[in-house]
Parts: sequence; structure tokens; C-alpha cells
Amino acid sequence: MASPAARFEAMLSNIMLTDKERTKAIDTHTYMRDQLERRRHWIKETFLTGSYKRETAIRPLNDVDFFCVVDPDWARGKTPAHIQREVQRVLQEIYPRTTVDRQKHSLGVDFRSQTTNYDVIPAVPTRGYYQIVHRESGDGEFILSNPDAVEREKVAANSQGGPGGRMLQMIRLTKHWNTKNRKRVKNFHLELLCYKAAALLASCSNNREACCRLFQFLSFEVVKDCFVPGVPRFFVPKVCQQNNLRRTYTAYQLRNFAEELEVAGRKANNALSLERMNPAEAHRIWLSLFGREVY
Repeated sequence: MASPAARFEAMLSNIMLTDKERTKAIDTHTYMRDQLERRRHWIKETFLTGSYKRETAIRPLNDVDFFCVVDPDWARGKTPAHIQREVQRVLQEIYPRTTVDRQKHSLGVDFRSQTTNYDVIPAVPTRGYYQIVHRESGDGEFILSNPDAVEREKVAANSQGGPGGRMLQMIRLTKHWNTKNRKRVKNFHLELLCYKAAALLASCSNNREACCRLFQFLSFEVVKDCFVPGVPRFFVPKVCQQNNLRRTYTAYQLRNFAEELEVAGRKANNALSLERMNPAEAHRIWLSLFGREVY
């Protein structure tokens, strides 16, 4: 039987996207983006964003996000809903037999033959940010987004978060654990909190210890304010207040999730302490935390 250390390292690879998933995603989003830019003069560019772009997506790949940047002169005077509908019309020209749904911030292109959805986010450039649609009903409103700032945070955290891309490995691992536990909070929220743990992860002697300490760290951090990088903190739309992710949950929800993280940290610490004395029990604990499909 492989050691707990070896099985743990294999698990970190097992939660990453497969070559087949990457190839299919590249082929699909490249074609879709090229067609969007060719078909309308007011679509100025497209660029990838989200966890797929940041290399923190986990298997199976559920979605690929990209911004569809429109000409601000063309967009002037148009409602968010109108802009969203116009981009939707182009996507339906490209894929006449495919469902294109209007969502809160994006247009979801759902290929029934694939497990991966493609979320196209109409965006209007303005003063160093992008205005994106937030639509609960009616015409909706614009909110600010700055994906470049999130990417810079990720790069900085990964460079300071330990050897071998440990930061990205731990982000993917906590996302997998969160997904297995019915996504108590958004994976994006967890990822931003992980960025704060760069120095902590760098101080760990191995990835199992990093996992233990990260769970413990997150159990304290998840109840605190968590601002989306690069978005002015004074810009808080009444509808969603989404630049502070903590505000998207109740205090009760966050306390419960903090307790789950604390329990996971204790279990991980037990597994680590049992590696030599009782490796079979260490295996059992890691398996209970992360599931048979990856461990």
C-alpha cells in the first residue's frame, strides 16, 4: 500500500483538470471568442477570466468564464439588460441549436453534449474597471469588476506561498473539499481567503501540513470581511453589495462553515500525526475528508 504522503500527493494531481478537459475547453472557447469578435464591430475583445484562467479550477470542469468587452460608445445609453440581449443574439447566431441563458452576470452557453458550460460576461470598460451586468429582474444595473486585480493577487500569492505552486494546489484542494460538502460558501470566496495565507503555507514542511494549517486559518478568516480585489470599497450596490463577499451570507451560515473548517483541520491534523504509527487510519481520515474519487 502506498504511504499516506504518496497518496496525498497523487490526490493533488487527481483534482486537476485532465488533458482532455483542457484541450476541449481551449478548442471551444477559442472558436466562440473568435466568432464573437468577427460578427459585431462593437465587440472589441474577449479575454478569459475566472478559475479556469487562474489555474484554480478543479475536475470536473464545470464552467469557463470570459469577458466580452463592448465599445463604450456603442453601449452609452443602453441598459444592462439590452447589452446582455445583444450579446445573447450573437451567441445564438453562432450556436443556433444550443441553449443560451441570460444569467445574473453572464450568458450561459450550455452544450448538452459537454459537462462544461461557457459563461460569457458582457463588459463595458470604464476608468480602469469594467462595468458588468447585475440583473435580478427588469433592466438590471451595472456593477464594477476588475479581473486583472484578482489575477495579480493570485500571482503574488502563488509566488510567496511555498514551493511547487503550493498555493494553487491548496486552493484546488479546499475547493474540492468545499464542493464535496455542498459548497457552503462560494469557491471564489475561499480562493480569495487562501491568498491571505501565503506566508503560512510557505512555512510548512510539506503539503499535508499545509492542508492542516490552511483549514485552521480559514476557520478564523471566513467570518471576516473579504473584499474583491481591485473594486473600490465605497462602490457597494444596494442590490448585492458583492464587493464584500461576507455580506452574501448570514452570520449563522458563516459560523457553521467556520466550525466545519475547524473540524476538517482537526481531522487533517490527526491524519498527519498518525502517518507513521497507524498509516491505515491516516488513509481512512484523508479518504473521509476528500472522497474516494480523488484519494
